[in-house]
Amino acid sequence: MLSIRDLLDAGTLNVEITAYLLATISAGHSFFVGARPGGVGKTTVMAALLNFIPDIDIVATVNSQVIENGLEDPNFKCFIAHEIGRGRWYAYIWGNDVANFLKLAKKHMIAGNLHADNIPEVLEAEGIDEANLTNLHVLIFMKRTGQRGLTKRRINSIYENQGLNGRKAFKQLYMWNEKEDSFTKLAAPKLITAPELQISRRIIEKIIEHDLRTMEEIRPTILKMVNQSTS
Repeated sequence: MLSIRDLLDAGTLNVEITAYLLATISAGHSFFVGARPGGVGKTTVMAALLNFIPDIDIVATVNSQVIENGLEDPNFKCFIAHEIGRGRWYAYIWGNDVANFLKLAKKHMIAGNLHADNIPEVLEAEGIDEANLTNLHVLIFMKRTGQRGLTKRRINSIYENQGLNGRKAFKQLYMWNEKEDSFTKLAAPKLITAPELQISRRIIEKIIEHDLRTMEEIRPTILKMVNQSTS
């Protein structure tokens, strides 16, 4: 599995976007990663970003009972759906389970993948509607371009829930310019403050400075530095 450092080296995202995602996810905000085609890298990105979550239990939503138990669980946890979609594979959920999974985001942190390139396509997923979409905090969309051997996998856009209802709640913060292979910031975040973003940027820069590459190296470093910044 690739770490966030591997993704930075590959150009999947840049330091500024990584700092934003660290600040929001380490604060316990829920996120989805989307891409309509398979093989774009959404699972890889989600796994790397799970290094950013607070020091809480991770629970795979392997069946309906796990989700129902989570709705009654008073302890803050991170619930993961490997895929929002029909399938008998591990931690795939759909239909009514998706609606209940999104309810979890009212008292827990959730993370998941789905086949969608944009917000309208997210709303096409069985179990997601304008009302429960607002339970999410950050939507990350991926894109793959190029031919075999020259493939680029990039975070194409990031949307943040800034407090309205349904799809109108989400404002695009970042976009990828395919022609220039660069990222542009479009708006200021509201989920986090400028000082929080600066702290997260220093953490990412420290990871690069000390050449930390594996998840086993990166995870404890992030937890230690995030805890120090909030103590």
